[in-house]
Amino acid sequence: MTEQITWTFLILLGLVGGNALLAWLHFAETNHSPRYDLISAYAHSRYPRVYAVHNLTFVISGIGAAIATHAYAPDSTLLPILCLLYSFGIAVLAVFPMDISATVKTFVGALHVSGVVMVFLAATLYSLLFSHLGSAARGTGGKYVFDFVSLYLIIGIILMLIAQARKWPLFGLIERGAAAGLSFWFVGILLVSSR
Repeated sequence: MTEQITWTFLILLGLVGGNALLAWLHFAETNHSPRYDLISAYAHSRYPRVYAVHNLTFVISGIGAAIATHAYAPDSTLLPILCLLYSFGIAVLAVFPMDISATVKTFVGALHVSGVVMVFLAATLYSLLFSHLGSAARGTGGKYVFDFVSLYLIIGIILMLIAQARKWPLFGLIERGAAAGLSFWFVGILLVSSR
């Protein structure tokens, strides 16, 4: 029971705390638009430390998700590793900011992009693989939760790629919609691990 309280707290730290910090940044940083600017642009705002803490709360949540996953799927090595890969990707976002200019590409900016790819890839693969866990997926309703999460994330990723390629003006809004799938992923892990 103590272990369950621990992973629940760790996951909620990012789910509630991290999203609350992001919501605060949306209102506090008036030079950035949630509709047009990426979440990562807050690294170049008046509040870069708040942005970093926002990311670090999700690093901790990913570790909590790995612990929870190991508890309800002890035979799976890959799923906890995907949670840790998610945490590593978020840590990369916190340490290596995105490029300020769309035309000037840097090594730091490339590392940032690789972190974004890791985050979305880890959560999406986790969700897709969960349905094939046998006893862990059956009887919990978790299969349906993660089927929804994986479909949501895949659609979100496709929309982000199209929006970036076509330079849609509301790219920031599309990115935030896709990122909501990462929160749904944590909710799914909480639901399954609490049974």
